[in-house]
Amino acid sequence: MSIRLDPRRISGAVVLAALAEGWRQLRGCLKPAAGFAAVFVLIGVLIFALLLWLDLAQMILPFAGGFLLVGPAVLSGFIALRRARAAGLRPGMGQVVAAFRGAPRGLWVVAGVCALLFLIWITDAATVYSFMIGVGAAPEAGQVLRFHALTGVMGAVLAFIVFCISAFSVPLLFDRRANLVEAVTASVKAVFANFGAMLVWGLVLAVAVIATILCPPLLLLSLPCLAFASDLIYLEIFPPDQGLPDTSSLVQDCHGR
Repeated sequence: MSIRLDPRRISGAVVLAALAEGWRQLRGCLKPAAGFAAVFVLIGVLIFALLLWLDLAQMILPFAGGFLLVGPAVLSGFIALRRARAAGLRPGMGQVVAAFRGAPRGLWVVAGVCALLFLIWITDAATVYSFMIGVGAAPEAGQVLRFHALTGVMGAVLAFIVFCISAFSVPLLFDRRANLVEAVTASVKAVFANFGAMLVWGLVLAVAVIATILCPPLLLLSLPCLAFASDLIYLEIFPPDQGLPDTSSLVQDCHGR
């Protein structure tokens, strides 16, 4: 098991190629993927509307950024859709439901940790908001900038922790290639072994979050595309074996560049 889970090194070009391939594959199962993403779009729009109604517009960015903390918890559904299409099956919501029903216990533990860190993040952001901005008169631009700067640093630290423990542990657990401890350990090793490529991937995720804040419906396309790309990156770093779908060749040409 330890030999099989030794992470392979990739470049930033592989990340970008996986993103392009994820977009191409999304077009082959657009309806079910966008339908699953629509659940989170609706939740996001309702949260944004509630924050605006409560006159807490400055909390929109922390909530949107917090999605990066819980995003890995929903990755299994998108992986199931992409794998179904790669296997020549007709992707549908049935695969999404089956993915969550059949999820191993370790995957739910990772999801629970992500949810806990999200709650910690939102609580901390709200505390900082109460001290730096508060309620009542309209906040000054300087107050808002300082609030977002401080919460941005706090969020980046939590996001990095979640990324390290979940980026590859979720698909490893989904494929039952490791138990919880082995999957998390392999995930952390993979992130640090490919730190440059993971910085590129993190930048892509950050840009996607900003874009969805400006236009929430973009999440219908960006969420499944990023999830598909994440699965492809995982299969590139931990090459498929024992019946896993071999898609590493999709980005193979990048190694020679």
